[in-house]
Amino acid sequence: MIHFERSFDYNLIREIITHPKIWPHVSDDGSPPPDQYRPIENEQVWYVIVRDIYPDAGSQEILGCWIFHPHNSICWEIHTCLLPNAWGERAHRAGRMVVEWIWEHTACRRIITTVPSCNRLALHFALKAGLKSYGVNEASWLKDGKVWDQVCLGISPPACAEARDSIAEETEAKVCL
Repeated sequence: MIHFERSFDYNLIREIITHPKIWPHVSDDGSPPPDQYRPIENEQVWYVIVRDIYPDAGSQEILGCWIFHPHNSICWEIHTCLLPNAWGERAHRAGRMVVEWIWEHTACRRIITTVPSCNRLALHFALKAGLKSYGVNEASWLKDGKVWDQVCLGISPPACAEARDSIAEETEAKVCL
């Protein structure tokens, strides 16, 4: 059973983010070495730990975390840090579920992210979680001395999308008149 919880366990969060299979993909040329990295400790930042809980066995497994930080009251940026034991279908399922969890537990109504164009697995993961590409931030990621574009992606709850579509239809109807 996939379970999400907001966490202030900064040591656990740091361990996840600096894991040798994660750190190379979430850090850039301006990042400190993993042993010097410290998560931002701020109430506005939401660190969401994901666990797979096995009630019958009385055990659980940490799958990783998501980091959410607001750009404004309803638009939050997401960063994904899933451990290798989560990779595959379990990660994709959790990725779809965390979006719903955020709608239910926060005021967030738009999730956005940027994915370096060199990280094809992360881009595939974001698209499979339901995010849609809305642009490119050109020449904005420096990794191993090379500058990369970042793909901008986002998702809104279905009710927001329906309202936006309705407004767009009304606007089109008025423009046609």
